[in-house]
Amino acid sequence: MVSSPVCGSLYENSVRAKSVVRNRLSACFAVAANVNRPVEISIRGASKSFSTQSGERVTVFTDLSFDVYRGEFLALVGPSGCGKSTLLNAICGEVDLDGGSIMVESNGNKGQRRSISVVWQEDALMPWKTAMANVEFPMIARGVDVEKRRETASKWLKTVGLDGFLHSYPLELSQGMRKRVGIAAALAPHPRILLLDEPFSALDLYTKLEIENELLSLWAEAKITVVMVTHDVHEAVGLADRIIVLTSRPATLRAVHLNPLPRPRNLRSLYGEPQFHDQVRQVWALMK
Repeated sequence: MVSSPVCGSLYENSVRAKSVVRNRLSACFAVAANVNRPVEISIRGASKSFSTQSGERVTVFTDLSFDVYRGEFLALVGPSGCGKSTLLNAICGEVDLDGGSIMVESNGNKGQRRSISVVWQEDALMPWKTAMANVEFPMIARGVDVEKRRETASKWLKTVGLDGFLHSYPLELSQGMRKRVGIAAALAPHPRILLLDEPFSALDLYTKLEIENELLSLWAEAKITVVMVTHDVHEAVGLADRIIVLTSRPATLRAVHLNPLPRPRNLRSLYGEPQFHDQVRQVWALMK
């Protein structure tokens, strides 16, 4: 049987058209869902600059305005040096803005930061403490009693697959295992918001994929709001509901991309799907 090039072309165009329509419908549903979703973080006119050693003032980002909705997974992408990590630091209260505002809803009170946990790019574990003690530590600062701390730390370490390493020290753990401890420590205090600053960039591809899949499961279980900084567009599309695209420094908001890929997602199978690669191409086009 000989296939016709014309028929083949018509078929491919039909499949592509159906994919476009499906993605647009999903994006519309995402917009509708966000309309009724409470705002967790509201950023209005945010600007930040730093002084160099020569005394020059460098503006990192200016006049940034967008909302982060409760329970969503938001990714921030853009060129190196455009202030993505600085913006995370401002959200968690570690950096003051030059102008504008960031309002965080926490238990109905605007401005509080106690309901925020952060996982940084570099390990933030204390080397003299065991995995269990590292996960317990954030709860000590919040006044959780000893018995509850140990029960919660043990639960989260088991959840991230470290059941047999509760009493191991960071130097006895692989890089991927240390990252799992960091995620467990961030989730143990039951935060409303989780900030991720390129936490998986140093991991090998296999470990990265495994932890990203685990993160999606943990996010769905904990029902928290996630804001993630990444340079990896594939990672952003695989994990996020929406993707904020920033320009180069001084950064402004270039685009907000609604990701129509359905949930729940298994990254192992998703990365082979045509619609996934279509979304990656769309985000790359926005970054050019």
